[in-house]
Amino acid sequence: MDWNPEEVWKMARPKKDAVSFGCKFDRSIFEKLEEFCELSGQSKTGVVERAVQKYLEENLEKMREFSKEL
Repeated sequence: MDWNPEEVWKMARPKKDAVSFGCKFDRSIFEKLEEFCELSGQSKTGVVERAVQKYLEENLEKMREFSKEL
């Protein structure tokens, strides 16, 4: 089967609007993240994005209210 680069390009997912973010994890947390990703087949980026999103959904409004009280 011959690959037509034009057709492959059409199949590529659009790039998401993203920013690069680097941080240091405690080694034990990172090792758990790696194990989870290996077992689930998910990327570290995807897992961390979803975890942060959930955390923000649960806590951002509380933090906004708290900061108004200061």
